[in-house]
Amino acid sequence: MTKVFISYARENFESANRLYQDLKNVPEIEPWLDKECILPGMRWEPEIRKAVRESNFFIAILSKSSTSRKGYAHSELRAALEIARQFPDDQIFLIPVRLDDCEMPVDELWAINYVDFFPNWDSGYRKVLGVISHNKGGVNDETINDEMTEPTTPYYYRVGIVDLFSGLINLTNIAQRLNRIQKYFHFTCPTLPSVDDAIHRIDNKPNLLVQDIPLSVYAEHQYLNVDLLACLSKYPLAFWENGQLLYNYFSGPSDIDSRFMFISTHLLYEFTKEAGCTFEKGIVYIIISQLVAHFTDWGYHQETKECVMDFCENRSDIVKGLKRMRFCEYCIPMIKNPDLRNALEIMLHDEILV
Repeated sequence: MTKVFISYARENFESANRLYQDLKNVPEIEPWLDKECILPGMRWEPEIRKAVRESNFFIAILSKSSTSRKGYAHSELRAALEIARQFPDDQIFLIPVRLDDCEMPVDELWAINYVDFFPNWDSGYRKVLGVISHNKGGVNDETINDEMTEPTTPYYYRVGIVDLFSGLINLTNIAQRLNRIQKYFHFTCPTLPSVDDAIHRIDNKPNLLVQDIPLSVYAEHQYLNVDLLACLSKYPLAFWENGQLLYNYFSGPSDIDSRFMFISTHLLYEFTKEAGCTFEKGIVYIIISQLVAHFTDWGYHQETKECVMDFCENRSDIVKGLKRMRFCEYCIPMIKNPDLRNALEIMLHDEILV
């Protein structure tokens, strides 16, 4: 099946939907449009990244009304350009489609042959269909150079678990175990450059200041290699927010790339010991909460309910959740995708890691 991602600005939705319906009626072509394909309860950003990563072709619908709007070059178009740079000029991935005589929103698009859907939609559509039909290999997840081991069975999301300070000896075993017991996520353990320069003493205690992490860390892994990177730090986390330095935090995303989630394991040995579970189970417990927060539209609750999604402003409150190893009755129905919910429950209740 040839997968085709359709990118558009809201001004061009009717045209995007028309193209989606046209392609949907073609055998062996599977078009992707956010309004049609994003499942209820799932966050749009990781869903779009995944869809771009898996596509053989990327169609960017352009018009005067959309390209003149500030900020049109949205994330999926930048991702498509990044992919296109990795391939020979004669290998087609990105197909700009113009609805009128518009300018290109980014200079790089001028170097790519575009297709005009004006003054005749059908003529332009036949050209696009011809490109797709004659270049069925296209680009997809298998083609992109990736340092990490690929799964041999189907999965939905790809998650990297990173030990920033090389002290977690069982991390690879944890990833392998999680891959064996469920097939919704595929876990790997990539390595990243040193972040030692981002360690600062705050209130006389070392913290990892996320904004000081070198840009080279983010450049190590291209946009489409993973859907989430859970970066584990043995130090508490610190963040600059509105000119104020916040520190001694459990977790938080990078403001450079939201796929990078930084997670502190500080005091986790003590907390898991008090809760009567293994340190490995504690890591899985924290990662599960990040999976829910990153991939769904459901987040943490301030009230401590002995639940995976407790915010735990008081850090030691996590012990209550570690003892119960569950989602509370309020959170369970909020995770609307049954396959996702089943995978989370399997990982949470796996007896081997307890």
